[in-house]
Amino acid sequence: MKHKTRVASAIAVALMAGMLQAQAQDASQGQGSAATTKQLQAITVTGSRIRSVDLETAQPVFSINHDEIQKQGFTNVGDILSHISAVGAPGYSKSAALVSNTYAGGSYIELRGLGFARTLVLVDGRRWGTNADGFTDLDTIPSSIIERIDVLKDGASAIYGSDAIAGVVNIITRSNFHGVEVNAYAGQFAGHNDNTTQQYDITVGNRVGKFSYIANATYSKEDPIWAKDRDYSRYPRGPYYPNSGLSPFGPGGLITDSKGDMYKLNAGGNPLNFADYHAYDLAKDNYNADQQMTLMPGSERKSLFGKARYEITDNVSGFMDVNLMQRISTVQISGYPLGNGLSLDKDSYYNPLGSQHGYADPQDIHFMRRMGEIPRLTKNTNNTYRIGTGLEGVFDVGSRHFNWDVSAYMNKNQGEIYGTGNYSIPNLKNALGPSFLDQDGKVKCGTPGHAMAGCVPMNILGNPGDITPDMLDYASVLTNARYGTQTTGFAANLGGDVVELPAGTMQFATGLEHRRESGYYRPDSFSATGNSTDLSNEPFSGSYQVDEAYAELNVPVLANLPGAQRLSVDLATRFSHYSTFGNTTNSKFGLEWKPVDDLLVRGSIGQGFRSPTISDLYGGQSATFDYYSDPCDVKTGAVATGNPTAIANCKAAGVGPNFRQTDASGKPVGGPNQSATEFTAGSNPNLQPETSLSKTLGLVYSPSYVRGLNISLDWYSVRINNLISAISSDDVLDDCYLRGIQSACGQFSRDPKTQQVIGLVHTLTNRGKLETEGYDLGVSYGFGTPIGNFVFRTDANYVSKFNLDQGDGHPIQYQNGMYPNWRMRNNSSLDWSHGDFAATWTIRYYSGLKESCVGYILDTQACNLPDYQSPGVGITPMRRVGAVAFNDLQVRWTAPWKGTIALGVNNVFDRMGPLFYDAPNNNSAYVYNPSYDYGRFVYLRYNQKFDL
Repeated sequence: MKHKTRVASAIAVALMAGMLQAQAQDASQGQGSAATTKQLQAITVTGSRIRSVDLETAQPVFSINHDEIQKQGFTNVGDILSHISAVGAPGYSKSAALVSNTYAGGSYIELRGLGFARTLVLVDGRRWGTNADGFTDLDTIPSSIIERIDVLKDGASAIYGSDAIAGVVNIITRSNFHGVEVNAYAGQFAGHNDNTTQQYDITVGNRVGKFSYIANATYSKEDPIWAKDRDYSRYPRGPYYPNSGLSPFGPGGLITDSKGDMYKLNAGGNPLNFADYHAYDLAKDNYNADQQMTLMPGSERKSLFGKARYEITDNVSGFMDVNLMQRISTVQISGYPLGNGLSLDKDSYYNPLGSQHGYADPQDIHFMRRMGEIPRLTKNTNNTYRIGTGLEGVFDVGSRHFNWDVSAYMNKNQGEIYGTGNYSIPNLKNALGPSFLDQDGKVKCGTPGHAMAGCVPMNILGNPGDITPDMLDYASVLTNARYGTQTTGFAANLGGDVVELPAGTMQFATGLEHRRESGYYRPDSFSATGNSTDLSNEPFSGSYQVDEAYAELNVPVLANLPGAQRLSVDLATRFSHYSTFGNTTNSKFGLEWKPVDDLLVRGSIGQGFRSPTISDLYGGQSATFDYYSDPCDVKTGAVATGNPTAIANCKAAGVGPNFRQTDASGKPVGGPNQSATEFTAGSNPNLQPETSLSKTLGLVYSPSYVRGLNISLDWYSVRINNLISAISSDDVLDDCYLRGIQSACGQFSRDPKTQQVIGLVHTLTNRGKLETEGYDLGVSYGFGTPIGNFVFRTDANYVSKFNLDQGDGHPIQYQNGMYPNWRMRNNSSLDWSHGDFAATWTIRYYSGLKESCVGYILDTQACNLPDYQSPGVGITPMRRVGAVAFNDLQVRWTAPWKGTIALGVNNVFDRMGPLFYDAPNNNSAYVYNPSYDYGRFVYLRYNQKFDL
């Protein structure tokens, strides 16, 4: 309460002082007009709190305006930003594999490939809401309201606080809009006729006296893409290995008898007659589960946005903005694979080896069956509510000019996740238990004379159609989870002139901010018990608050001198007090030097931090089925390589000399495989913030002898320490057996009979560091010719270093150029306009990548780098894939009635990106990197303007 009181008092004092000053200036002669004129000309540039009329800053900022956005074939903010060269792979944005989470179906951004939670998203310079994981869903911001997007490619915690380690995305909404604008958009992937996308929006704005407003309504819908409709996702390992990566879990029963032999039901056979089964054939009987999966989820979005401003006096204005957004996303994966931990009772009517089918020694049988009757469908409905309001003004004190503002905002996300395709474990055990054919001709649970009321036996080994709706109704459950986050903030800012120096005016900005973050996740009561086949998740809730004070000073040092047309430094610092971990102070130094008018030299060095999120701290425990490699496997583990430490530690742990890691069917595997039992991952309330150090040095060259040419080249370096890391199962096992860390050995156990790893727990921790370096190049050149005006632009990012050091003896992972971290990305475009006609050609380039061959690549010829030397590791066979470029074209015609028709094709030549096999979870949603295009996309856009 003390922190809230201090901030509220500061806001009140600043508000009263500003209004008194404004009233004083109204009474003076001429001064108020001068202040107003200067302050209206000055703007706040992304990366600084100081208002300035000079758009050049010490920070590298990439901007894309409304007209340039319209020249692209993308409708949502996530897709627009994902194609900027400094952005990493979209990951969650388009993945269909992540079903039971709060962010499925959204779009997120990670600058420099440093993670979604390390990129801060602002709207009009103010924080936008995040989910409990710290991710900002860009699809909650309607693209039609955007005036421009600024991407600050530099750390900025001293300016904006937490999360701005990799950079800042500042979305500036439209203002000073007069009239009515209507847009309609429709498109789909040609040849596939899917992912049909439509968007309609209307924007109205006007100024009436001292009151101005803008309002927007947007509706957008995208149909899903199904994995079966693309060659590269139709099979788990892609089109080159259609019989690899298939699952033993398929329709129709697969049983294991008491001898360990496996038998598969013949297609159309009688599941009660063992004579209708054949010996399981791996090559013929495995199932392609990808047939039921979405490759890209479908979504539907509706939004209302409005903002207004009222000029209370000549120097004081009030403002307000409101945004309401609903996003509904649907993701589907194949039916649940039943079998692990379950068995069909020897006295079940549906057991072909049971007591009711003539066997003298009936036996319980283990089985595997995929419940394709009900695919696992997740419908995620997310509602976003945003409201902000405040006052701002300008005033003079003598010859010095000042600006101030006070504001408050609230951002709330509320969502509901509805799921199908999961089952009640207690009901399944009943349905698979003893059952009999009663005298009325119905199969009932229990034994004759002791039927179990309400229970419906499950014909679990049956063909598709043999499992009746009644069986499914009894055993299946619907899941329903609710989640939400809320951010409330208050701020008071003051800026202006300090003193006039020989080289110009020293300026400052300072302010106080208060923010409270809260979040929760509430699974339905049945799922929370762990009695559902869905991954069990604990309910959680938590909150924290932060009070901050910052100051920024811009000092002009030299001006209008030989070799120093301008030299200035920018100093900033921010103090933050968090209720969770305490205090942190972060500072930044920036330099601008113009030796001549045509050349700007800029550089900066700054500290940064990222506070643990609600989910990091309070997210509780959740069950996972991880892919992992057992170091004790004598064929594929560290033991197989002759590692003496692994051999000794595995022996000491009681693991036998012939141990093999097996899959769910008990068969040995040749590499990483999914755990047959639940592992546990979770949060850590004792986490500390990540810290970072960012450096930039660059040149901006605009030669006066070549009008229209602008060139920028910037070097950057980011080092993040104390990483908040999700330790993998492999990390835990390697720590135990390869590095001898005893605490890690206590995080799992082994099955006493099979020696397979069970019960592994891996929670978040602060561990290691991440370093990246690289270069950004930007070139733009506009020129006129008799056949029209041309503008050429290129924006390139080259990464020279991307190293992950997890500490504790782990070898450094040199990830630059390794999947999915491109060494280089480039976007180049040529825009032509002549009269009412215009066209834009764009090339999006992705450099080649490497991936490990171990355990995944089946064709040894694909390992085209068999002798690749991994630094610190040695020879690691690699597969290298080539670069790929996608070409886009849009042509436009502006009609006499203020309408514009645009026809476009993204991926004109229908290029397909390379396939990857060393990917998370190794399923089809990841084999094809979602950063690449899914095919040739054709669209039509119509824009109509009206006067009011």
